[in-house]
Amino acid sequence: MVKHQHALYSSTRRQGNLSDWQLYRRLLSYVLPYWYFFLFSLLGYLVYSLGNVLLADLMQFLLDSLTESSDVAKGIISGLAYRFFDGDQMGKLEFARIAVPVAIVLLTLTRSTGFFVGTYFMNHVARHLVHELRCELFNKMLAAPSAYYDSHSQGVLISKITFNVEQVAGAATKALKIIVRESLTVAALLSYMLYLNWRLCLVFLAVMPFIALVVIVVGRHFRRYSRRIQASMGDVTQVSNESIGAYKEVRIFGGQSQQQERFAGASEYNRVQSLKLALADALSTPVIQTLLAFALGALVWFALSPDILAGFSAGSLVAFLTAAGQLGKPIRQLSGVQSVVQRGLAAAEDIFAQLDQEEEIDQGKHMIGRADGDISIVHLSFTYPGTDTQVLQDVSLEITAGQTVALVGRSGSGKSTLVQLLARFYPIVDGEILLDGVAIEQYELANLRSQLALVSQQVTLFHDTVYNNIAYGMLSDATEEMVLAASESAYARDFIEQLPRGFQTMLGDDGGGLSGGQRQRIAIARAILKDAPVLILDEATAALDNESEHRIQRALDAIMVERTTIVIAHRLSTVERADTIVVMDAGRIIATGSHTELLAQGGLYAQLYYQEFTD
Repeated sequence: MVKHQHALYSSTRRQGNLSDWQLYRRLLSYVLPYWYFFLFSLLGYLVYSLGNVLLADLMQFLLDSLTESSDVAKGIISGLAYRFFDGDQMGKLEFARIAVPVAIVLLTLTRSTGFFVGTYFMNHVARHLVHELRCELFNKMLAAPSAYYDSHSQGVLISKITFNVEQVAGAATKALKIIVRESLTVAALLSYMLYLNWRLCLVFLAVMPFIALVVIVVGRHFRRYSRRIQASMGDVTQVSNESIGAYKEVRIFGGQSQQQERFAGASEYNRVQSLKLALADALSTPVIQTLLAFALGALVWFALSPDILAGFSAGSLVAFLTAAGQLGKPIRQLSGVQSVVQRGLAAAEDIFAQLDQEEEIDQGKHMIGRADGDISIVHLSFTYPGTDTQVLQDVSLEITAGQTVALVGRSGSGKSTLVQLLARFYPIVDGEILLDGVAIEQYELANLRSQLALVSQQVTLFHDTVYNNIAYGMLSDATEEMVLAASESAYARDFIEQLPRGFQTMLGDDGGGLSGGQRQRIAIARAILKDAPVLILDEATAALDNESEHRIQRALDAIMVERTTIVIAHRLSTVERADTIVVMDAGRIIATGSHTELLAQGGLYAQLYYQEFTD
């Protein structure tokens, strides 16, 4: 199972991946609007880093005071102390007894303040970055074409917004703080070492290329494993969503063991890749520490040379070695944070790939207030993206404004596809559809869809109040009277008012707690409230019992008056009163006519009709 998952996710890796610098640069574009926060953070961490240098310099002051050295005032802190305070009136050691404790307290307060300012404002920058990325990704998904959703599972898409963005958050919060803070610390300490003795500092710098090589090599492994972890998390999320959302089917059909095996396989692959990442992370730090130990050993060996010692006071030598010793911690932190950075960069790479996806094509400029509802379908053929099978073949149909047309046929005959193309969920490549004589591609997309109302068998309700589920989206500015009237027309007002809080009752996930018929009537009320000139009923009464269907059918009959209505139905009893019935099979229109005419012709419609009632 793990090998299968590995092959699956390896096949999804993108070619031509962006370099670290390209990703950093693009992430930086999200930081630029908040440059003032970033500047405050840099200033804070700069103060913190200088504090580390001055702590090392304080060792020179202390040791040279102990030895009563004539070079005691050559340090940074000691020089300032002797310059601003009269230390010549007392002995060097006595002066140090006062100046060093005061310097320790002042340095600690200054470093702490710098650390606070740097950390607080860097968090400001990081959380703004994550918020902007998360919202931009979510908005992009809302505008993505239907083909995008066809090629991605729901769990993978949710994982991109949750897991992937949180990986960027880790790189932008913890990692960014460490990178800025420790990089400034390393730069400050090396500058101080150069100031004390540039030749000794070169000995230490000689090991830097080897450390950089370790960081680069390990970083490549981090990125590869991070991509695999992200892919596996998408599958973990997908299996979780499916299993929890369909828990009734899982239990009825005894699918627990099957779902457990799928989940265990996805989680196992995630575990293996996470351990590989941890192995690379755990190895990098000891290797870098060993290299640093060699550098420090060589540094001490050279520093104790008589030629080198001749230019150093005891305090200066200890200050130099203290600064060199302090470099170990920030360098270890910088190497250790690489795993977090690479996970964040791998996540950012995936997020940017999604953000660069094309949105729904919307080049139309034509806009109207309210369409008449004339629909013309001319020589329309269609194949779903990524497939080779034509689901519509040379379909032509005229629907007059105000007419009710029923589409019937076996499953897979192309009925729902025709409606999806009318709503421009997919681009039309071969043929055309016209609304009021204008090709639908010429309409501004939102304006075209404002002319359509849809009621389907698969009702979608949101985790919101009943009232807001009816007055949803562009209907949110409807008056309360209009919402109540729509719910009454849909025979929904009575049961809604009997809910615990009436119209303000909060619905569960996808209308949990309501019966299928109740959910359907809320969806119908929403369609009634929209009052669009074209109404699409896709198995709209399939979830209702006979009594509810009769009542809803009366409501639908009322709103279908003076509207162009397209009815898709498998239950042929619901389409008998349509003005025209269109029979489809294998993507073609094979017959049209009234119910009586089609029965008289025999053929597929009569076969389906009599089969339904025989069943």
